[in-house]
Amino acid sequence: LAGRAHHREASPVRDQSVMIQLKAYQERVLETLQKYLKDVSRTGNPAMAFQDHQHGIGARIQQYVPVQAAGLSNSMPYVCLRVPTGGGKPLLACHAAGIAQSELLQADHSVVLWLVPSNTILDQTVDALRDKRHP
Repeated sequence: LAGRAHHREASPVRDQSVMIQLKAYQERVLETLQKYLKDVSRTGNPAMAFQDHQHGIGARIQQYVPVQAAGLSNSMPYVCLRVPTGGGKPLLACHAAGIAQSELLQADHSVVLWLVPSNTILDQTVDALRDKRHP
């Protein structure tokens, strides 16, 4: 095969032109997450960053509820992205993992443990992540 060009199928990870385009509401969700995690990283205080962020966007102020789990520091933020059915949660979760890695952990590499409540949801998630047309 000497002299032949090696052709690889385009990969969404490497080629931005085949990546799924985020919808405006998905971009807003991820921008909000990015700002929050950046503030948590800066202050080390998820509760304060949560209150500041709510105030900054004019939201109704709610109390921050930290995760209570053995081995987790109080500085570990708890985040829940609320998106309706069909809103692209698997795609958002992929982006959110990257945002957490860069903004909160400030790391080049990380490991993501993706948990789902059932095999049905697992199958749906895997199918959605494989489908280039899925939102």
